[in-house]
Formats: sequence, structure tokens, C-alpha cells
Amino acid sequence: MSEVFVRLVAAVLGAFCLAVTGCALLSPLPDMRTPADRAREVSPLCKSVGEDGMATLLSPAFIDTVQPAYATVPSGAAEREARLRGARIQLRPMPGMSTEGLTRAVECHQSRVALGEVAPVADDPYVLPGSWLDLDATSARDSFVIVVSAGDFEDARQVLERARRFVARAATP
Repeated sequence: MSEVFVRLVAAVLGAFCLAVTGCALLSPLPDMRTPADRAREVSPLCKSVGEDGMATLLSPAFIDTVQPAYATVPSGAAEREARLRGARIQLRPMPGMSTEGLTRAVECHQSRVALGEVAPVADDPYVLPGSWLDLDATSARDSFVIVVSAGDFEDARQVLERARRFVARAATP
């Protein structure tokens, strides 16, 4: 009888954990956090990351290329469709920098701008006023790529346009 009871308790606990986890992961409720809310969540991680390192990242001459960033989504039974997500910003090599360090630097920069701790730069490719962007640095052999992704098409279009204008400023005398 105790073995049956143990199995019943295990089954109930397993179902409860699955329900709680599933509801948290697949919640139909939208994320209602504002960019300032997200910035306050990131801010404690930025104590050891200074804004001085952003001078290089905010130099248009340091950027090799800006390309659209796409994500593929299902569009039919066996088909996929590309959707604009933002910009892929390819940077010149930086000695001693890691992808994790780059990601943290641009996240902290975005947080500081959103909280008004740092003045925004014109067409800053890592910030979109009124929105929170996903920023992710990856290695691209001898350089780095920062993928700047927005939550919807209009924001993604603005991110790409801002990054292109930012780089074009370096080419304009």
C-alpha cells in the first residue's frame, strides 16, 4: 500500500511541476516590462563594466559592415520564411575582448542610456529609444558580430536604418 501511495504522490508532484513550468514557459500573457524595467534588471550586472569601453564600439570606423539580421519562422507545412529581426554589426578585431564581454558591454550601455545615466549618441546602433533590444555578440573568425534584434518588424527596420546611418557618418566628410 505504501508503494502505491509513493507513486501517487510522485505522479501528483510531477504533474504539478510540469503544469507550473509549462505555464511559466508558455504563458499567453505578454511581457509588460518597460525598457526602464529591463534596464533596472541589467543594471546590477554592470557594476564592473565601465562605459569607457564603449568609445571603441561607438566609433563608426570600428564597424566593418552592417547587414540585416533575419530569423526564419515556419510559414507552412514544410516551409520557412525569413523575417527581419534587426541588424548584424560586424566589428573589427579587438585584442583581449571576448564575446561575453562585448555582449555585457553593449547591454550595460543600453541600460545606462535607458536609465538616463549616459547621454544617447546619434543613431546609436545598440539602442532604440522606447524599446528594449536583444543584443548578442558572436565570434566571426577574426572579428566579432553583434546581432541587434527587435521585437517587431517596425522596430527591426529602425534598428537596421539607425545602424546604417551610424556607419555612413564615418564615410561622410
